[in-house]
Amino acid sequence: MLIKQTDYHRIYRVIHSLLVNENANPATASMYFSTFGAFILKQHYKLDAIPKGGLAAYNLGGKVMLFADHREDGYVTGAGENFHCWVEANGWAIDFMAPAFSESAKELSLPSKMFQRPLSSMAPSINDLNGSGDFFYQSEPEATARRFADWHKQAMIGDLATVAAQWFRKSPKQMPASLSAQGRGGELKSIPLTGNPLSGSW
Repeated sequence: MLIKQTDYHRIYRVIHSLLVNENANPATASMYFSTFGAFILKQHYKLDAIPKGGLAAYNLGGKVMLFADHREDGYVTGAGENFHCWVEANGWAIDFMAPAFSESAKELSLPSKMFQRPLSSMAPSINDLNGSGDFFYQSEPEATARRFADWHKQAMIGDLATVAAQWFRKSPKQMPASLSAQGRGGELKSIPLTGNPLSGSW
């Protein structure tokens, strides 16, 4: 494991809390989870963590979750609207949004679990997701670069990533249960730490 489950959970919760505070939906916010998660891994662990985007497929307890668009030729692609983002660092794949899958795919009734696997264990193809925890990624660098270029134009993105890295503490250090932040009108408000409890890992 690249990072402890406790720290994974803390990173997920920090990002989740900031998204809820911004009225964003954590169940559809993979760009935030991957970018902020990678930033925290760089700041706190000095890891060369890179957000990636494209097609993602997971076998989660026998239920396959696919982030992709179907093309006219019958194949699937992660370059369209239905893409997903994850983090790659030191030969590991980490998806900080995984605990929110229970919300993004309610019909699958998934538990909230950590997703952190060696890239070397990735399935050879999308048709080989035979066991629980199996995964397949197909990065789409050009489509991802376009998406991130437009997204980064929003001034608050960099600010939020910095706030996330400042809030996070590695275990066993105590992490503040809430954070004071300035609202758009200049008023101070408290952001509580939120997020689903984890019930293990995929």
